[in-house]
Amino acid sequence: MLKQTDTSETVRLSQSINDEEIKYVMVRKTLIKEWLNSLEIYCELEDVPNIALLGSGGGERAAVGMLGSLFQLEQDNLLGSLLYMCGVSGTTWCMSSLYSDLDWSLNKRCDEVIEKLKGPTVDLKKAVDWLKQWKDSDQDFNLTDFWRAFTACYFMKEMDTRRLSEEAHRNSTNPYPIYSAIELDRNKQHCTKGDCYAAFMQTRKLRTSELKSGVIPDNSPPLFSVAVWFEMTPHECGFSGLGAFIDTSCLRCKFEGGIMTEKRKEMDMVLLQGICGSVIADGQMDIAYVGKKIWDLLFGGSIIWIVQNIFPLLIKWEWGTTSNFLFKLYARSFARSLYPPPLARSLALKMNSPYPPILRPSREVDLIISLDFSEEDPFETVFSSKQYADELKLPFPPVDERMREEKDHPQDCYVFEGQLPKQPTIMHMPLFNLQNCQDEQEIKKESEKYTTFQQPYSAPMIEHLLEKAKANMRNNRDRILGQIIMAVQRRKNRKSVAQ
Repeated sequence: MLKQTDTSETVRLSQSINDEEIKYVMVRKTLIKEWLNSLEIYCELEDVPNIALLGSGGGERAAVGMLGSLFQLEQDNLLGSLLYMCGVSGTTWCMSSLYSDLDWSLNKRCDEVIEKLKGPTVDLKKAVDWLKQWKDSDQDFNLTDFWRAFTACYFMKEMDTRRLSEEAHRNSTNPYPIYSAIELDRNKQHCTKGDCYAAFMQTRKLRTSELKSGVIPDNSPPLFSVAVWFEMTPHECGFSGLGAFIDTSCLRCKFEGGIMTEKRKEMDMVLLQGICGSVIADGQMDIAYVGKKIWDLLFGGSIIWIVQNIFPLLIKWEWGTTSNFLFKLYARSFARSLYPPPLARSLALKMNSPYPPILRPSREVDLIISLDFSEEDPFETVFSSKQYADELKLPFPPVDERMREEKDHPQDCYVFEGQLPKQPTIMHMPLFNLQNCQDEQEIKKESEKYTTFQQPYSAPMIEHLLEKAKANMRNNRDRILGQIIMAVQRRKNRKSVAQ
């Protein structure tokens, strides 16, 4: 079995969070304690609740919705309560823009990003120049590189070339960021390679009989056959359920048997935005759409270069080839308890919100504020997450099945209270609801107006969507604060019972 180690050149096998995250979290909690005291909520450091803000996927709709929500949380003096911030797809685009500021939660960075979103796209020539530079420096140039340039140019209006690992030594002014991506089931996709990092893994499965018996044979399959959710933080990247992690600066390096064999240049935030926006290569977007966007770039200059270097990738539908750090790291290296059951893997692929990283027991999250920006059923994320948690025996509060009847006319906030000591409480907040819309017809109209695949939103559309998201936070300010107070009390109660 591969030994656990602190060196950045090996795969770390553990369900615990790493030492650097622990240090960040402890300092952050002292700041949250000060915030609580400012509201006359007094408690010891050990009673400070671990609160996580989750943003679902949803392309530009999710990016704008997340930004509006964070803006209002700051306005209502609630941003100081957050320990973790976790996103997938479009919400990670918003996060990466905000975290380019060392102290964004204390400054007016939300205002700056809002103005940038309403402004013009990045000069397409800059995008083409960036693609040229990346192709010259990377032997695995593919359509994922185009998608990340397109995302940065058209949606977020900036080319952020900093590295995620550069945030590793920042102070704890901001909530701890967790960017996540989903492994694609390549047996069901038209692409040969997925665009999110975990999609580069094959989908061979352990036989059900082996899982039930707990016997892992010597010819057991590689670990990537059981991995689904992938998380990226300033310190580590890896599979949330498996407990396999590497140093973030090593994400693009080559590994074999858990040991680094080739050091490679770390990805920048433009690439991270691209791989977290995993919808493009998973069958939800067709070749015509991508071809149209590539054609748009032709007007940015260097037509011959684009025809020679991008169009062949489009014809072959050739997506990312980032090195897999689980290469030749076999299942027998892991404890029986780490294997996700087949149903859990299936459910994880249906989830559009990054619950798996936050449900890791080592993060001990007490309160989850779940912002749902999904295009369709606003409850699918929470129901799939509940089933996923039950399969893996992770703490999750009871969820009322009758809530599904309200999917076409949801309320603005649903509270699922934890009934057992380790169960978190979840506040689930659909983007369009009966509080910020007049009725079911308006909810449907708004959903059809803000689809995932369309041209970048105009400035008036962005402003309108921001106001919808802000209204959700503003209308639920007292409920959020009430749940924070209850989370503090639950921590105190657990301590008194233990004593």
